[in-house]
Amino acid sequence: MATPSVYQLVPPRARPTNVQEIVDFILINAIRTKASDLHFGLSAAPGGGALTYLLRFRVHGKLQPVKTDFIGQSHKEILTRLKVLANISTTEIGVPQDGQIAMNTPEGSLVLRLSFVPNPEGEEVVIRLQRAQKIPPPEQLGMTGDMLKSIQTLLQQKSGMIVINGPAGSGKTTTIYSLLTALSSPERKIVTAEDPIELRLPYVSHTAVGKNTSFAQLSKAFMRQDADVIFIGEVRDPESAEAAVQLAQTGHLVFTTLHTRDALGVVPRLEAFGIHPNFIASSLIGSLAQRLVSRLCPKCRVPATLDDATLLHMKTILPMSPAAKVMQAGPGCQECIGGYQGRMPVYELLTVTPPISDLINRRASQKDLAEAARDSGMLTLAQEALIRVYSGQVEYSAVKGYLSNY
Repeated sequence: MATPSVYQLVPPRARPTNVQEIVDFILINAIRTKASDLHFGLSAAPGGGALTYLLRFRVHGKLQPVKTDFIGQSHKEILTRLKVLANISTTEIGVPQDGQIAMNTPEGSLVLRLSFVPNPEGEEVVIRLQRAQKIPPPEQLGMTGDMLKSIQTLLQQKSGMIVINGPAGSGKTTTIYSLLTALSSPERKIVTAEDPIELRLPYVSHTAVGKNTSFAQLSKAFMRQDADVIFIGEVRDPESAEAAVQLAQTGHLVFTTLHTRDALGVVPRLEAFGIHPNFIASSLIGSLAQRLVSRLCPKCRVPATLDDATLLHMKTILPMSPAAKVMQAGPGCQECIGGYQGRMPVYELLTVTPPISDLINRRASQKDLAEAARDSGMLTLAQEALIRVYSGQVEYSAVKGYLSNY
């Protein structure tokens, strides 16, 4: 990947006309609406007919269409302009391409991560808007009190593997960097293998995965780096899974990420990569699953009206105290965007206790593991989500999908 260019984004003074102004106008509006991602491509018009522009911003986790009547340039011209800014080849069309743009704007600095993929219409681009941010300490991540204590206990361990689980865009990077920052000091050697490196942390040696290096290769190299703490950006294959487990079993505290539905899902996922249950049981010490949900604006939120069946379902999952305030999004105000103020995390933490480790070693069912986790005090994603609903921070519709298995 080429070194990111640095681009000064200046909002057009009037209606944009040329391709540079069009691209700047799209980007500045994505930034001002606090979009996390921008999608741009061509799509068939409803009911068929000619292709039309399809521009969408993901705001508060929801993909929202944006009017494109101001675009007078061709689809190809706009994508070419973006590629030029990102130092990407403009002659390659039929292959996926990635790039970055380091950008200064009136709203502050940020990095755009661009992903181009070919399609029958030519290409489509998705842009992740990565804003400069101060990494919060673990106590400011939004965990409940007992969970925070458990995380702090895990951070005190000298060896073992802690896995952060969640889909793309669920806040895993912020969580990982927060935990690594809490551990960073001149007296501790911390090394990372990342794709890409998203932020430089003090007292941390960052290494980027590239064309000639993989997570598995870097993991093996870290064995000779006299490291105390190791972050493997993602377990993607049997080789990286084996390397991460081996590092955890040889005196290192290892952090990594996986894509699983919940905290318990890490066990069958590692087994699918060929890791023997005995090695999972002896290396895994914690699994943290997380999601991001839209936070209600405290200024304009209104009481929610839910039917009796829904309320009963919620109370079955997590009892509701008399002090609970179930709210929903209001009409919007000067303090928010459409009734929401950013997003907040929902976590599920599995701490691998001796009984749970024994169950993993004996290939116990997911049902038995879940029961043992509940007995140890673990709250599920659904229960953690309802805690936020009952406090009026999140509306029921934002967490409904997490309650469907109950």
